[in-house]
Amino acid sequence: MTTSLHQASPASDSNSTSPAGLSQLPRPADCLSCRVIGAGALGATGLYAINQARAHQPGSVTGKRIMAGVGVLFLLGSVARWRA
Repeated sequence: MTTSLHQASPASDSNSTSPAGLSQLPRPADCLSCRVIGAGALGATGLYAINQARAHQPGSVTGKRIMAGVGVLFLLGSVARWRA
């Protein structure tokens, strides 16, 4: 005598969570102090890097250009952190 077992596939399970379903979850909002501290830290790091790229600081011209670029990226990250 043979019996037939019905097995549901994991994709048809309504309780399963897929990676695509996780991206649709709402992102929790950050508190004001978290935004201020995060944006301030990135901004201060950007200003420090730009200060290191000034003419009176020791180093090569290429190194100063790299530091200026890093400083600008940190400042942009600060703005993005504040707006997020």
